[in-house]
Amino acid sequence: MIGVALRWRGVHLRSFKLRFADGHVRIVPETDAAGCPFAGPGVDLFGEAAEHAFQLAAPLLATLATFEPGISVRSLAVDLERPRLTATLHAEGKPRVVRLDGGPALNRLLDETPDLVAYLTEAAARALVARDAAR
Repeated sequence: MIGVALRWRGVHLRSFKLRFADGHVRIVPETDAAGCPFAGPGVDLFGEAAEHAFQLAAPLLATLATFEPGISVRSLAVDLERPRLTATLHAEGKPRVVRLDGGPALNRLLDETPDLVAYLTEAAARALVARDAAR
């Protein structure tokens, strides 16, 4: 188990998307379990794993709601490399998109993500280690 935990240290996230409406989380690592640039399909979470990510996103959603009270978020994409946050909101007619690129508002939102990012990093690392073992 310790060897696996040490291999997780090489995994860093590039981006993730929380698709609340679909019960799906997509994780795109920046690096793989060996710390090399990631190349391959991202990691998908469904069911309980996705629900746990959604629970950990609650502080992020609460902070987003301070900017626009009463919003209902359909999906939330975070690019940690750029950095950028894109949220698709439920709205009458068609969904509305909010995008934040850099700046204090985005920094405030990203400050709410350490537990979520840690969970998603661990989930991605487990999936990547399992993929490597299956080869």
